[in-house]
Amino acid sequence: MEFAVPEYTRVKDNTRLGHIPGSYGLPLLGDTFGFVLNPFKVLDAHYKKYGPIFKASLTFQKFVVALGPEYIQQLMLDSKQSFSARMGYNTPLGDFFAGGLLMRDFDEHKFHRRIMQTAFKVDAMRSYVDLMHPIIDREMSRWGQVADFQFYPNIKTLLLDIGAKVFLGMDLGGPGTRDLNQSFLDMNEGVLALIRKDWPGLLYRKGMNGRRALEKFFIELVPQRRGKQGNDMATFFSNEKSEEGEFYSDRVVGEHLIFLLLAAHDTTTSALTMAVHYLAHHQQWQERLREELTALGKPHLAYEDLATVADLDNCFRETVRLYPPVPMMMRRTVKEVELGGFLLQPHTMVQISPLYTHRMEQWWSKPHEFDPDRFAREEHKQHSFMWAPFGGGAHKCIGLHFADMLFKCALAGLLLNYRFSYASAGQFEGRLQYFPFAKPMDNLPLRLEPLRRA
Repeated sequence: MEFAVPEYTRVKDNTRLGHIPGSYGLPLLGDTFGFVLNPFKVLDAHYKKYGPIFKASLTFQKFVVALGPEYIQQLMLDSKQSFSARMGYNTPLGDFFAGGLLMRDFDEHKFHRRIMQTAFKVDAMRSYVDLMHPIIDREMSRWGQVADFQFYPNIKTLLLDIGAKVFLGMDLGGPGTRDLNQSFLDMNEGVLALIRKDWPGLLYRKGMNGRRALEKFFIELVPQRRGKQGNDMATFFSNEKSEEGEFYSDRVVGEHLIFLLLAAHDTTTSALTMAVHYLAHHQQWQERLREELTALGKPHLAYEDLATVADLDNCFRETVRLYPPVPMMMRRTVKEVELGGFLLQPHTMVQISPLYTHRMEQWWSKPHEFDPDRFAREEHKQHSFMWAPFGGGAHKCIGLHFADMLFKCALAGLLLNYRFSYASAGQFEGRLQYFPFAKPMDNLPLRLEPLRRA
């Protein structure tokens, strides 16, 4: 089924926002650099000066920013189809994630989401757990021998290997996959380029070359998986059919695989890194989680165990509360809409912020502190969108249960294999990177103490 290109995609952003309170900051730059270095600090300063609705220039674009759970709810549920996700993310991500779910709206988005249905059903999810554990065991057994061990690059490698196996049915360490791995890394770098031109010599060109190489690989992979049996997502996607009984095109399936693999890999890498960052500091929580896992009497978490490890679940929730995988969610209006008492014209860029909402003092007790027990106290139930790390509504992350499963299995493997602590004093107060995903700037050096299993 083909969808016409919506007319609103051909229109430039509306920047006539004189009726909205706020400030654009420095000419051209706006508050971009301050925002990248410490997004909460910049948003909080605007919130205290202008209230929950204000205009700002962030990441070289002019936005109306809306802070608070009620605005996340309005944009995510979007009952009148007033907000375009495609145009919200088009400038930073449109070239790299073209064809992915994030870059599709309304009926087209609903249609394409069907491609992924089988891949996220219970039987498929159970099979992914079985695929993960050998890779986790292999990589983590190696970690204890790594000199000057840094957690971030090692968990990134581990999760990319898991992603290749679960999504593609491949081993990235095998022959012929080194170029594929490099293409993923190049595309990730290109997303961060400040000069966004596909010109020779620029970082953006390097990223786009990575995207083109991935596109070629995946589009050629899809017909190879048609009519085949397998437990990987590429096989599931390739054999999914539309309501008319037709296979989706090779290009469509390939584009969805690129987006999903990259999105799942980077967001979970960040979540695990920040969880371990906190657990290295809060040793009592590390031991509490280890005791919960040890009580199961198993070397690995089984699929059925995922719903029973309450402390581990709350640790996951608290980590993505403090550092949500998508700190700012963007939309662009497709029609006139009211937001917080202000009338917005069509084509107006709007940002909402899980990162800020997750730390608002009127909703959370001691919001900047790591306290997984707040979820046992059900603090998050005061408003259905005060905890929204995976969005909501039609665009709610389709892979959120997979992310939860991957996080728990990997962290359980680490906790059962090692007791870990910071490699040097003062690391907890060290600098953090917030974009594109949160991590300590020093890549989290750790001291690993091997544990003997019973």
